[in-house]
Amino acid sequence: MTNIARYTNGHLFDLYGERTALTTEIGRILGGMSEQDFDNLDRFAGRVQKLGARANERNCHLYIDAEQSFIQAAIESFGQQMTHQLNKDEKVIIMNGYQCYLKRMTATIPMEVRASQEAGYNLGVKLIRGAYMNEERELAEAEGQESPVWDTIEGTHACYNGSMRHILESMTEQDLLFVASHNQDTCDMAMDLIEDRSLQQQVRFGQLKGFSD
Repeated sequence: MTNIARYTNGHLFDLYGERTALTTEIGRILGGMSEQDFDNLDRFAGRVQKLGARANERNCHLYIDAEQSFIQAAIESFGQQMTHQLNKDEKVIIMNGYQCYLKRMTATIPMEVRASQEAGYNLGVKLIRGAYMNEERELAEAEGQESPVWDTIEGTHACYNGSMRHILESMTEQDLLFVASHNQDTCDMAMDLIEDRSLQQQVRFGQLKGFSD
């Protein structure tokens, strides 16, 4: 199995399929999951499917935010499975959040772009700088691990700008990018790239109240 195939299809729990005996056993042994945990997972999957179906019916976007790294793997897995299911034809229903203060984004963003092209779904990305820097560093230090976030603000800037540029230069007519930047230089760069590639209808900007771009 190639890296791109593993990235696209390597989900332990199938959000839209039946749970197998193997994945149940893995959840029990490696995750310590109880029957109640599996019941909660099944209810979660059902609710997600209803939300996705309703959004698809209305042709509106569902933004899936990014959280701390110790729960983000599950969020990305479910979000990507929804993307594969719903971001088809001319629709972008699912907008997955990716935090660029994480070092792994230099590899994750290009993989997501390539997966969308090879697997035939439309890219939907909400590009974020990051929100849990101190907590991530403290958790990593407590566990004796390398911090998952960049050591300097310049590292975050470079990752965000590089990821944004890669997405904008790779976008097809069906893809959509939400620039959640809070940084004027990044917004200026985005506007130049959007103008060069005529992506005015495929890129959106947003900010939180109290932040200034």
